[in-house]
Amino acid sequence: MITVQYAITKEDYLNYYAYVTWDAPENRKKKINYYIRQSIPLVLFIVAFYYTGIFERNNKFILLIAGFLVLTSVLSFFSVRSNSIKRARKIVDDPNNSSIFLDKSMIISESGISVKDPLIDVKFQWNAFTKKQENAGYYFLFINTLQALIIPKRIFKNEDERLQFEKLLSQFLSFDAEIGHLMKS
Repeated sequence: MITVQYAITKEDYLNYYAYVTWDAPENRKKKINYYIRQSIPLVLFIVAFYYTGIFERNNKFILLIAGFLVLTSVLSFFSVRSNSIKRARKIVDDPNNSSIFLDKSMIISESGISVKDPLIDVKFQWNAFTKKQENAGYYFLFINTLQALIIPKRIFKNEDERLQFEKLLSQFLSFDAEIGHLMKS
């Protein structure tokens, strides 16, 4: 049994939101589709400019147009993650969501995970978790497609406690929750 005390910070939530909406490996197809959709206008403009003879004009004008097209394309490629962070920031800055950031007590055992804070006292059986995702700083244990327990790796007192947690995950988390998200198309 592992008992930890922690609170999710706004930065933790921003990291969670960015990970599940953009950074997670399962979003690879979504990213590719986004980049293809963003590239189509650039290709169409280049084709249109070629057929209208714009490339036969003054070199400075061509460089100006090309620079503008490249700049807008690059900005659109890199803005998607920051837009996701902006949406998450609206969530964390909303006073109605302050309960996300309360101090929590979590007990992790063979029977599941219990979470208690000043507003809730809930026990999750292991089969309640439909998906597990992990990155360098967090474990995300999903109870449905929208909600997850955000478990920062920093909350474990030492490496042994973190390894004990991982052992409980491997013993009691269902196969589908553990790796099923990797097999989605």
